Amino acid sequence: MPSAKIQIYVITVKEFADRHRHVEKMAEKFGFSFEYIWRYDACDLTSSDLARVCCSLSRKSASNVLKHMYAQDLFLETEKDVALILEDDVILFDSFFQDLETVLSLVQKLKPGWLIFLGGADNKLDARFFEPAELDLVSSPLTTAEAYLVDRRGCEQRARWLGTKTISCQADHQLKLMDQELGLKHYCVSTPMASQGSITGLFDTSLDASRSKHSRSYLKLRYFYNRFRRQSLPRFIKNFIRVFN
Repeated sequence: MPSAKIQIYVITVKEFADRHRHVEKMAEKFGFSFEYIWRYDACDLTSSDLARVCCSLSRKSASNVLKHMYAQDLFLETEKDVALILEDDVILFDSFFQDLETVLSLVQKLKPGWLIFLGGADNKLDARFFEPAELDLVSSPLTTAEAYLVDRRGCEQRARWLGTKTISCQADHQLKLMDQELGLKHYCVSTPMASQGSITGLFDTSLDASRSKHSRSYLKLRYFYNRFRRQSLPRFIKNFIRVFN
């Protein structure tokens, strides 16, 4: 089981009971173990916690990014080489752990110090994502933070960076910003393995103000429409051409 090879953390908030049930149901379905990140809830942030974060960030955003960084700190205390970090609204597709085995074999060829983004199921993708016939890695920065892999080398470098710098962005932007400065490579899977419940309408969003203006039904329809036109249709056309040729 992949969870025996890697450490799995779930970014959450204590009062999000519906999301906890969601994660625990997936854990039972797929048979994986994980650790919740309880520390740094917005209501628990101290003045020293907030001193690490730019004052322009809301307490909720500060909480979220501190939880992501804390998960990496916890990972460095283990003996594992890879960590999987999930947000509590993540939706793991049925082939997630089968595909994860493929990804873990692919990262063996990479120079240490990387991040692999596993989500983005409704993202607009460029032609490189539709070229591989099998699951592969594409050099590209993460766009959201619902599901990603990190290695020990990258987490060590981020920890040193955070020791002298102030956090200025939400989690996904902060990871992209610091990793660009540190020279840590980002990759995305050619076929996304997960999505976000706050994008699909499964949950109300807790961070995105623009998304919170719309109903869950609207978000669900928009998600499937974007996924179809941005990924499913271009991939179908590419596969049709590949078979035809």
